[in-house]
Amino acid sequence: MALLSVALLAGCATRADFLQVQKDQREVRALVADQQVAVEGLRRRLDIMRNEMSEGGRRAGGGGTPSDVRQQLADLESRMMALEQARGVVAPTPPSSATPAPEQPLVTSRPPEVPPPVVPTPTRPPTAQEAALSKEEAALTGRGDADYREALGLIRQGQCGPAIPKLRDFIRKNAKSDLADNAQYWIGSCYYSQRDYNRAIIELNEVLLKYPKGDKVPPALLMLADAFADSGDKIDARLILQKLIADHGRSEEADKARQKLQALGE
Repeated sequence: MALLSVALLAGCATRADFLQVQKDQREVRALVADQQVAVEGLRRRLDIMRNEMSEGGRRAGGGGTPSDVRQQLADLESRMMALEQARGVVAPTPPSSATPAPEQPLVTSRPPEVPPPVVPTPTRPPTAQEAALSKEEAALTGRGDADYREALGLIRQGQCGPAIPKLRDFIRKNAKSDLADNAQYWIGSCYYSQRDYNRAIIELNEVLLKYPKGDKVPPALLMLADAFADSGDKIDARLILQKLIADHGRSEEADKARQKLQALGE
C-alpha cells in the first residue's frame, strides 16, 4: 500500500511500476495466508498436547506433567505468539477496487510533437502540347472566340473527344479566321495524342493543304514527321523533317527537326 500510495501521489507512474505493486500485493497475501495456516496448526497442536497432559496427569494419579512435555508446550506457545505478532505487522491489502484498472495506466507527460518539415513537391515540366497550349492561350488575351477557348480548355483537360467537334464547328463558322489553321492543327494533335497516327497524318496534312501560309505549318510538319515515325514509316518521317528544315530553317521547329534527323540516322 505504501508503494501504491507513492505511485499515485507522484502522478507519473508507469505501467511497469503498477505491475510491480500488484506483484508485491500478491506476495503479501501469500505470506499472510501461510502465517494463518501456521498459527492454526500450532493452535491444534497445543490443544492436543494440553489434552494429553491432562489425561496423563489423571492416569499418573495427579503426579503432574513431565518437565519435557511442559517445555514443548512452552515452545509451541512462544512460536504461536511470534506468528500472531507477525500477522499484526503484515496487514492485508484493501480490495482491488481501490486500485486503478490495469487497462487504464497513469498517463505520463509527453513532450510537444514537432510537425515534420514540409518538403515541396517537385513540379513536373510541361509537355510540348501543354507548352503550346499555354502559348496560344496567352496570345488569345483580349480576344473573343469563346468557342475556340473552350475547345482548348477541353484539350488541356485531356478531353479530345468533345474538343474535336467543337474545333470543326469553329472552322465551319470561321473559315477565314486567322485561328482556322490553329483549330485544324489541334484536331491533328488530338488524334496524335490518342495514338491514332493515320488519322493524325490526314488531319495535319490538311493544315499544309488549306493553310500553306499559316503560322501552324512548321509545328504541323514536325508533328507529321513524328506520326510517320511512330507508325513505323521512318523514310517519310525523314523526308518531312528535311522539308521542314529547308522551308522553315529559322523556326524553332527546324532546330528540333535537326535533332530528330540525327536520332533517325540521317
